[in-house]
Amino acid sequence: MAVDNQELEVFYDEGCVVYEAVWGEHMHSGYFDAGNTRDFRAAQIRMLEELLAWAGVPDDEQSRPRNILDVGCGFGGTSRYLSNKYSANVTGIALSKYEIGRARAIAKAEGVCDKVAFQVADALSLPFEDNQYDLVWCMECADHIADKLKLMQEMTRVAKPGGWVVLTGWCHREFTHGETSLKKHELKILDKVRAAYLLPPWCQTSDYKVIAIDAGLQGVKVEDWTRHMLPFWGLLTAEIFTLRGAFKILTSGWAHLRASISLAYHFSYMDKGFKTGVFKYAVVMGKKDKK
Repeated sequence: MAVDNQELEVFYDEGCVVYEAVWGEHMHSGYFDAGNTRDFRAAQIRMLEELLAWAGVPDDEQSRPRNILDVGCGFGGTSRYLSNKYSANVTGIALSKYEIGRARAIAKAEGVCDKVAFQVADALSLPFEDNQYDLVWCMECADHIADKLKLMQEMTRVAKPGGWVVLTGWCHREFTHGETSLKKHELKILDKVRAAYLLPPWCQTSDYKVIAIDAGLQGVKVEDWTRHMLPFWGLLTAEIFTLRGAFKILTSGWAHLRASISLAYHFSYMDKGFKTGVFKYAVVMGKKDKK
């Protein structure tokens, strides 16, 4: 399924009221363990902290990132979080004009416009010069992009020498020896999710290591964190049916109510995909050569 930027922009522009009501300000998965199995909003923050620690991004005064690019920033929750954590200047980009409008409005309301800026831009053609950012961050945006090598090359291009490139993405399971495709029942689950979210073909987690190295990154690490986010989609589905979530959606109009019902249906497929092992959650990091 080919997806162009205009389709994707419309998809998010029309659905953002629902997404913000359900996901909150952080439009990404959460990190769970035995100590936090119910609070998915706390788990979203935990995901950020665990990912930064795993990637080795320092937070000391001497070495912390000063300039950060958030690729696929959504409503800007992660951009604002990273800016606050590191006292950094953060630029967030997304295709959706609605998302960028909301991100700017929230930043203005919180009084952080001097540190955080947002603009509509294409991740495959970043409107920035080379060697600009200490940290280039891309959380669950790569899933919408077919040319993942081009995405990684662009992220690497705008990173400073010695800077970090960090990415997370949804993948399908690894092929076993001799396999070239998922099984029919696995493809059925994947195809429903791809159609619902306008997603191009997925890759395996291991493919990201090859992609990151081919893009010129050094010290590349890739891991499967599926076990850490398994409760997420079930909890997200339940959020739609809470009094708070239902009120926000019902008062946002019939179109958004229909979108919510559709999301709940497809969330169940996401939940099934991850819990049966068909879907995987990949985390990726590398550093740009200092030369």
